Amino acid sequence: MKINLIISLFIATVLCSCEWKSDEEDLVLNKLGTGHGIVTYTDYTPLKSKPINLHFYIPEGDIKSMPIVFIFPGTGRNANDYLAAWMNKFKDKQAIAIALEFPQDYYSTSEYIEGNMFKNNKPLPEEQWSYSVIEAIFSYVKEETGNQASKYSMFGHSAGAQFVHRFVTFKQNTHLDKAIAANSGWYTVPNTQIEYPYGLKNSGYTDNTTLTHLFSSSLIVALGDQDTDPNDSSLRHTPEADAQGLYRFARGEHYYSECERISKANNMLFSWKKIVVKGVAHDFVAMMTQTVDYLF
Repeated sequence: MKINLIISLFIATVLCSCEWKSDEEDLVLNKLGTGHGIVTYTDYTPLKSKPINLHFYIPEGDIKSMPIVFIFPGTGRNANDYLAAWMNKFKDKQAIAIALEFPQDYYSTSEYIEGNMFKNNKPLPEEQWSYSVIEAIFSYVKEETGNQASKYSMFGHSAGAQFVHRFVTFKQNTHLDKAIAANSGWYTVPNTQIEYPYGLKNSGYTDNTTLTHLFSSSLIVALGDQDTDPNDSSLRHTPEADAQGLYRFARGEHYYSECERISKANNMLFSWKKIVVKGVAHDFVAMMTQTVDYLF
């Protein structure tokens, strides 16, 4: 009995070891191509000393014609988990998916979710913004793969949604097509009477050009209707954030309704969409599963 047990354990160990090696062999490092892997990107000169890890999945097929989707994780910067969720749910979708990891060693929370627009309360040149690297990465992906897409889309959840909705707000003349901001913790409301980063006052971007660009963008505000915990340890509570609501769902509703109100008050086209995902709380896998098809 003991001998049989030892043999069984040995076989199981060998099988597990083989499976692990197979997974490792499938992982492509520092080269974009069919399959999944990681590339450390440092080609954008203004941020060359602040690398970004690109966790990618490219299915078999006509790579040149595939749409490109950039995925932005939460404060944990767990881009690998977000890519795994994509591969689990959308592996058959003919799209290049890239989850961007802004490492915490190089990008503080504010440098990630607020785009590194300011340092010591002084504005930085736009080329130094974290937002500005996205266009460079888009060009890099096209060059490395031969892809011919003219635009890219975005999906961000939680802190990633903060990155996404501020990218849409402040970056103009980009190749962005559609963007999903899901379950953001708090927002930069385009109100010129509210101090940045909660509003546009003193942001340097307070004229109608900013508003016209923002409201005409294809932004999708996605909200889990059960994301209602005011005591979530990762949820910011300041007077300015709480003025938007005491939990994420309320803050998202406030953001969308305020933007719709401001656009109407200025007689501006409002091209946004709001998606309320029933029965879902702060769950990036469920939010991705229920909303990503809107990008296509």
